[in-house]
Amino acid sequence: MSKLRFEIDNEVTRCIRQHARSHMTTEVCGVLIGGSGKGDYGNGVVEVRASIQALHAAQAGTHVTFTQDAWETIYRVKDESFPEARIVGWYHSHPGFGVFLSEHDMFIHRNFFSSADQIAWVYDPHTDEEGCFGWIDGEVHRISSFSVVDNNGDGVERTPKEKDSATVAESGGVQGKEKAAPPAWLRWGTTVLSYLSAMVLGFAIAYFLFPHLLVIPVNPATGEPVFVQPQAPDTSSGRSK
Repeated sequence: MSKLRFEIDNEVTRCIRQHARSHMTTEVCGVLIGGSGKGDYGNGVVEVRASIQALHAAQAGTHVTFTQDAWETIYRVKDESFPEARIVGWYHSHPGFGVFLSEHDMFIHRNFFSSADQIAWVYDPHTDEEGCFGWIDGEVHRISSFSVVDNNGDGVERTPKEKDSATVAESGGVQGKEKAAPPAWLRWGTTVLSYLSAMVLGFAIAYFLFPHLLVIPVNPATGEPVFVQPQAPDTSSGRSK
């Protein structure tokens, strides 16, 4: 198990929530800035003191990617505002689909945040659920060994959130509950039902709003419509056929 502990300033979590809530349908991301606190590396505390938004990231509804422009902006801001600090992780939002790391998220974490003291913070702005993921014995897992600290000293939560999806530890930290990704069959089923519903609705609108076609034969010589005369009954034998 990792011996590292993480302390995240509540102003950092406030900024992450604000960033995520400004994009409720697409993922956003950024990096976490901090450094080692008391203790030596491997036994100490990693303090997350600030965050930098990835303003030029490639955003989509279900994934986000750090682009070259995003990294250039991040490093420029870091050098200007936090020259003595390090990048200790990253954050991103999951708007409406829970707190977990997808395969795409795992790729980003393994390739860009592979140090033992780097974490991934995930926040869902629809439910206000948030969670922390980090390296444990060489693998990425959801971790509970972190605390949200109040360095402002006033004890005020500036971005209140529901606590239904989290348990507050006795030390004052927040420990998130594990939540797995929705199963693939459920996602595919929902997609198929959405398409079928759209098709049915489209046919219904077309049937009621647009005129129906009536085919009438036309005499090619005169261009006038040809009406079929009903056959008169045969009265030659005194009765109808």
